[in-house]
Amino acid sequence: MKVKVLGIQPGTVTKGMTNQEYVDRQVSFMEELVEKEKPYLVAFPEMMTGIYFGMVREKKWFQYAEDFFTGPTTTRMLEEAKKLNIHIAYSLFEKAQEEGKEVYYNTMGLVSPVRGVIGKYRKIHIPGGDLRYNPVYEKYYFNSGRELPVFELDNGVKIAMVICYDRSFPEVWRAYYLQGAQIIVTATCTMGLRSDMFITELQTRALESHSFVIALNRAGDEQVDNEPEPRHHFGKSFIANPLGNIVTAPLSDEQWTCVAADLDLDEVAYARGRLNWQRDRHPEIYGMISDENFAPKGLIFEKGF
Repeated sequence: MKVKVLGIQPGTVTKGMTNQEYVDRQVSFMEELVEKEKPYLVAFPEMMTGIYFGMVREKKWFQYAEDFFTGPTTTRMLEEAKKLNIHIAYSLFEKAQEEGKEVYYNTMGLVSPVRGVIGKYRKIHIPGGDLRYNPVYEKYYFNSGRELPVFELDNGVKIAMVICYDRSFPEVWRAYYLQGAQIIVTATCTMGLRSDMFITELQTRALESHSFVIALNRAGDEQVDNEPEPRHHFGKSFIANPLGNIVTAPLSDEQWTCVAADLDLDEVAYARGRLNWQRDRHPEIYGMISDENFAPKGLIFEKGF
């Protein structure tokens, strides 16, 4: 079976552009690309609903959080999925009620043109903490998700999602491998010191999980009020196959472009037969990986703020 996929690499939110205008431009761009490429699945990067505010700590950004099911983003993605007859993996700043309290998540959603909302994934690994080394305030805005769901597209293809920092935790990818994920959308809004390792890291993750990886990032310079200086999002969106080989050449930091490919799902079965992680793994000796109390002597793990 082959599946045509399309990943969006948008530009940034420029000075004077509202969050709504940014979403509108992405949706219009998607419509143009779908008309040309005819994909089965379209995927967007992390935080597609507006400017990235994680470099500052300000209450005002909570006003942009929305209910996953009834908010404007899922509502619009459902309309687009039905109109264009495609599946869409998209992102939003989610507000939810849990035990009588408001909680917030960095969330990906997945919708079908036939079945409507298929499901959602909430970012688990939240960066930030020691501001001397990593001046990011995502822990101020987002709770950690607690699930690693794998979903099925209408054609039965199994798909999973990770968000940005999640990509650096191989345990996530192994969990998706064990659940049979064939495509893993990696939605990022990343910049800075990990530019050089972005592609290599995700090629490795594709091999580890024996899945196609659709890696997406925005591109260009962006700055929110009170952010000390503009940050540069390096783009580099690409697709890798289940043996870690690159399917589409990584993009540069060019804005408003895309990656697209016909993915042959038989490659997943081939990879899993050629390098059989399932058969040869030894989970009985990996206990320390999931033991939160285990740490080598001399290492201190900072818990955040």
